[in-house]
Amino acid sequence: MALFKCKMCGGTLEINNNETVATCEYCGTGQTLPKLDDEKRANMYDRANHFRRNNEFDKAMGIYEQILNEDKTDAEAYWSLVLCRYGIEYVEDPASHKRVPTVNRAQFTSVFDDDNYKSALQYADVYQKAVYEEEAKTINEIQKGILAISQKEEPFDVFICYKETDNNGRRTQDSVLANDLYHQLTQEGFKVFFARITLEDKLGSAYEPYIFAALNSAKVMVVIGTKPEFFKAVWVRNEWSRYLALIKQGQQKMLIPAYRGMDPYDLPEEFSHLQAQDMSKLGFMQDLIRGIKKIIQIDEPKTTVVQETVVTNVNSNIDPLIKRTFMFLEDGDWNSANEYCEKILDIDPENVYAYIGKLMLDLKVKKRETFKECRKSFEDNSNYQKILRFADNNIREEFAEYLETIRKNIILREAEQKMDNDDILSYEKAIELLKTIPGWCDAEQKINKCDERIKKIYCDKYKLAHNEMEHATQKQGYISAAKKFEEISQYKDSETLAKECYEKAEVAENNLKYKVALADLNNGTKEHIEKAIIGFKILNGWNDSEEKITECERKLEEIRKVEEEEEQLRLERIKQAKLRKKKIIKRIVLGTVSVVVIAIIAYFVTTLIIIPNTKYNKALDLMKKGKYTEAISAFEAMDGYRDSDDKIEECNVAILDGKYNNAIALMEAGKYAEAIEGFQQLDGYSDSDEKIAECKKIICIATYGQATYDRFGAVEEGGYIKFGSYKQDNSISNGNEKVEWLVLAIEDRMALVISRYALDCKPYNEEWENITWEKCTLRRWLNSTFINDTFSEEEKSLIPAVAVSADENPEYGTNPGITTKDKVFLLSINEVERYFDYKGDRMCKATAYAEGKGISIWDNGCCNWWLRTSGSNQNFAATVNHVGGVYEYGNYVNIDNYAIRPALWINLLP
Repeated sequence: MALFKCKMCGGTLEINNNETVATCEYCGTGQTLPKLDDEKRANMYDRANHFRRNNEFDKAMGIYEQILNEDKTDAEAYWSLVLCRYGIEYVEDPASHKRVPTVNRAQFTSVFDDDNYKSALQYADVYQKAVYEEEAKTINEIQKGILAISQKEEPFDVFICYKETDNNGRRTQDSVLANDLYHQLTQEGFKVFFARITLEDKLGSAYEPYIFAALNSAKVMVVIGTKPEFFKAVWVRNEWSRYLALIKQGQQKMLIPAYRGMDPYDLPEEFSHLQAQDMSKLGFMQDLIRGIKKIIQIDEPKTTVVQETVVTNVNSNIDPLIKRTFMFLEDGDWNSANEYCEKILDIDPENVYAYIGKLMLDLKVKKRETFKECRKSFEDNSNYQKILRFADNNIREEFAEYLETIRKNIILREAEQKMDNDDILSYEKAIELLKTIPGWCDAEQKINKCDERIKKIYCDKYKLAHNEMEHATQKQGYISAAKKFEEISQYKDSETLAKECYEKAEVAENNLKYKVALADLNNGTKEHIEKAIIGFKILNGWNDSEEKITECERKLEEIRKVEEEEEQLRLERIKQAKLRKKKIIKRIVLGTVSVVVIAIIAYFVTTLIIIPNTKYNKALDLMKKGKYTEAISAFEAMDGYRDSDDKIEECNVAILDGKYNNAIALMEAGKYAEAIEGFQQLDGYSDSDEKIAECKKIICIATYGQATYDRFGAVEEGGYIKFGSYKQDNSISNGNEKVEWLVLAIEDRMALVISRYALDCKPYNEEWENITWEKCTLRRWLNSTFINDTFSEEEKSLIPAVAVSADENPEYGTNPGITTKDKVFLLSINEVERYFDYKGDRMCKATAYAEGKGISIWDNGCCNWWLRTSGSNQNFAATVNHVGGVYEYGNYVNIDNYAIRPALWINLLP
């Protein structure tokens, strides 16, 4: 079963062998079918029908004629020429929803008298013939109506041909220029056909009768354009090509191309024999009007005799040269082929085959049919332009097919590149591209593959978000899940689940605040209970926060009572001490003999016992109240009194315990980043280092998944990961060693890394020459030999090809070349200054293997390493020196003792 496009609507028809008529399931139209005995002819019909459906009738006719050159008995090709000649466009009838013909190129000749129609009937089978005759009747009736209307129209002197609106529906500059010309000509007394005004009162009617009448009556057509594509627009071309056809038939008419703001060589090839007018030249309007007057006022136009120059025996001399040329090309003997092309052009400067040979030389094409395998279009090639200039329609159509094939292949490759990125946006862009080349190669399969991958990615993202939502317990986890759902908001119930996650995040946040406040309450000290009251009040009645506030206030009251009781006891002790002191003094007074001794005793008692004891009790009180820092200061001032040193140690432990418990509370509340900061302040106290690692693990898994953690550990900026393996210890016998990478940045779930050590030693470029990163040999080595030696296929799949910017040297402004797309690259000056905080971080040591390759090592054990930025000029490249300074001036690109620190991005969500 063959596939063929409906010639009415473009839908796909499934055709059984030997069928000559079919009905389209999309538009319901019965239609005749061509001979589809080979793929080439089917493709030609599809292409020609595409042009005809888009009203590009001249292009379509060229292909139909090419089909007839191969098979003179193809009835459908003859009938298709009839459709093109009469400009038949099939439009949908709003009442019946069936496709009915309209005539866009009316003729004075009846369709029944058309030679192509007669040939179609001659070679058609009985089924095709019935359809042709029925459609011909319809077309003939439409023609009669057009001719009847057109015969009533007054003749025109001038027909202005132009493009009214651009692709966005805005009025073109051409329309404005045409409007000016219309008013100038009408003021001179000419009858002018200007669609914008002439057809103004014909709204709701078919325009063809009036256009047909104007084309046939106007003695002059002025074709106005400001862009090449405006001259070639479908309806503009329809008008001037029909007018040229009337001139070729012998009618006394004149076509004048008028251009502005463009190269005259970009005018349509059909205008090459005409004198075009530049509208921007001073006096253009006066010259044009004067010329039109002369043409229209000539009553008996003189017949122009076209003299042809006949060159005898040219073909006989050139044919062998042409054969030899193409034999040389087939053998790849480019010099001989070029020599023979020049010989041919010396004899015949307009020989199209010589220019085909020259084009093959330019593109290194050995056989003519392999033009279609070129990876780039050759439309702008000067030799191709000459081919178009001197070729017949068959060769033009042949090369048009080559270019169309190249165009489609380019689009196909671009779509494949998009598909390699393996993300939704790239797949959607790939589908957009593939839809522009329907039916080409495996475009449909690729569209299906893109659709499947998009569905799979959506499904995977949905599962990942759903899993994260199910396992989330804290705010951060729910928000992370919500953001994942938002990325696929149009998929299933993702939008609803995102809202649900945000609601749960709010609940988790309240839970966290509640836990922190509860921890303060359970701490039991006055200060913590006061903090707990603030925390519970923030919750604004959530859960039992109001009851907890009451409990806090009750506990504060109990603490105040205890403090009052302790104060009373303290005052009582002081009172008792004073009474004892009075008794002692009394005894001293009474014992006059022992006055001096008693005084000394009182001094020592006060100094060594009472005062230190008072200070000790105050410090102890501070300690009980949880004011450990103040207590430490108080105990330290006692210089070892009683067990003050032990109490200092107890206070320090209490402080660390408090900080540890706070960090634990933050960790339990899901505030892992804040918990990490808390544990880091403990400087290894208890199991704080293990808790830091545990928090980092949780953050990594929540952000990037278990697989990423299993592969790299907890990825963080400023940390190190191991990825890939490379020769490092300079011992071949034990294989490669794991490469350690410094994580410079994490953006969009990707990590930018640079090797911790210099891994190898190579010049920036093998030759000393003006070179940029784009073409240097080091870039090629990094993205071929190095990446293949260092990473497995699975690891390479995690390394995306990214745009590597061409950064200008900030000091010297050297031309950096162009942006490239690489997987492995060197850092630029700008990136070094952005990602490294200070010089010390940039200092780099080399592996033993790299040292063995010849790297220069300085006294501090470090080396110089290459950057991709050009130096003071393009034969220098910037570097980082052995003390971490950026050397903008750079060094010779071919120096071979500088180190290489590769950089790359890693996908953290494979």
